[in-house]
Amino acid sequence: MEPEKVSLRITGEGKSRMKNHLKIAFVHCEDGHNERGIGGGITQYIRNKGHWQLIAWPDTSFESLSFLKRQGCRGAIVNIQTSARAKELLKVGIPIIAYSTLQDMGNIPYISTDSKAVARMAFDYLAAKQFEHFAFFGLTEARWSSERLDYFASFISRAGHTLHDFRTKPIHISGTLTSFPKLWINATLKRGQRELIAWLKKLPKPIAVLASCDILGCHLSVFIEEAGLSIPDEVAVLGIDNNEALCNICSVPMSSIALNLHKAGYDAAELLDAIIAGKDEMRGQQIKILPMHIKERGSTEIFAVNDEDVVMALKYIRCQSHQPLQVDDIARHVCVSKRLLQKKFQQFLKKSIHEEIIQAHFRNARSLLVETNLSIEKIAWQSGFGSSAKMRRAFLEMTGRLPHAYRQSCRPQ
Repeated sequence: MEPEKVSLRITGEGKSRMKNHLKIAFVHCEDGHNERGIGGGITQYIRNKGHWQLIAWPDTSFESLSFLKRQGCRGAIVNIQTSARAKELLKVGIPIIAYSTLQDMGNIPYISTDSKAVARMAFDYLAAKQFEHFAFFGLTEARWSSERLDYFASFISRAGHTLHDFRTKPIHISGTLTSFPKLWINATLKRGQRELIAWLKKLPKPIAVLASCDILGCHLSVFIEEAGLSIPDEVAVLGIDNNEALCNICSVPMSSIALNLHKAGYDAAELLDAIIAGKDEMRGQQIKILPMHIKERGSTEIFAVNDEDVVMALKYIRCQSHQPLQVDDIARHVCVSKRLLQKKFQQFLKKSIHEEIIQAHFRNARSLLVETNLSIEKIAWQSGFGSSAKMRRAFLEMTGRLPHAYRQSCRPQ
């Protein structure tokens, strides 16, 4: 859900009320995808609670945070990337929540993706497309990238597959501010593109590659084309963040995992409020950014199944999943008998056609629950279930929760 942009004009009575509000700083380096998502959650918390005055500040230096403290700021949510900067800003003496972290934050609570949940969603999605070969492309220096790699590798190993990983030589980070893009550029310049292209050519095909974020997924897409390989027929690419601008700028638009930045921003504001009030303390808590769903684009529009009838059926189900489907409909579209198609699904996918239909409806409903305010009944129809009862049964089976409870778990309370 796209966070709303907030503009506050304070006059007259509003100025008087603001005197009693807590001044809180939102300290960022850029107005990027993550900043907008987290900022949207913070502003929702302010609307709900009504006792904060938020000050947006574009510089994360010690001097800036010290200045903000002198101006009466009681706490801050800050873009902090390195351990050195975290230690430095702790000396300012106000409660802090960190985000965009690359390294350990010590006692500072931090916003960070639930890497296990993201890796699980990525693997389930790619495995459902029947890939047997997997790769990971990330940044060695970023803690979150390494975590995503480790969890992704563990899921692949349990399934009996091997992960191919392109690793760069770690670059020592000693400063208090390190640009994430600069880390990648340095790694590329030092190692060069030849090794990456050679690695891509040697990978078994077809292969699914998880990029640790959309920026790297975009870079990888360029190298795949330079290697003379085809997306998605030989190399399917899945990113993380669902940054629309980055995903759509790729020559083959990139599929990506959408993250619930809005709720993470809300949860961070709630924790900071509790710390300021003395109800909690800074002890290195993680505020988790949970994955919501996968926005499918051209980079993963492939099924690694060596049977044309099954592939045609899967594509038809994905294309028509917004309306009720029957097994007879699928068999009729593929022009084979229902019995034969059922047999092929069990042979190649180890599941029935009906199970694939329900899972396609579920993916639609999950996105609508999180991204819209439509009623459960309307979502049931628009996602293809046809009735709220069928949707409830599917959600209980797949998530252990009813649709309403699932929606609530993904939204700020």
